[in-house]
Amino acid sequence: MAERRLRDQAQTTDPELDKRLETLDQDLDIMEKHAAEMAETETGIQEEMRKRDREHKDVTLHSIPRPRKHLRS
Repeated sequence: MAERRLRDQAQTTDPELDKRLETLDQDLDIMEKHAAEMAETETGIQEEMRKRDREHKDVTLHSIPRPRKHLRS
């Protein structure tokens, strides 16, 4: 919020820049209002990524039977 006040005091002259800054301010307001939901979603995504990574490693790294793993061809 302090950034918004500083930006308003600076009074930029580029209308396109003002429009983009206004859009960013609106996006930040939405993110602040839904911070808890965003954090919960991010945690869920990270857990799902860890699960998929673990499953991928299990399939690719542990799929060869041990007796054949270190045999030379």
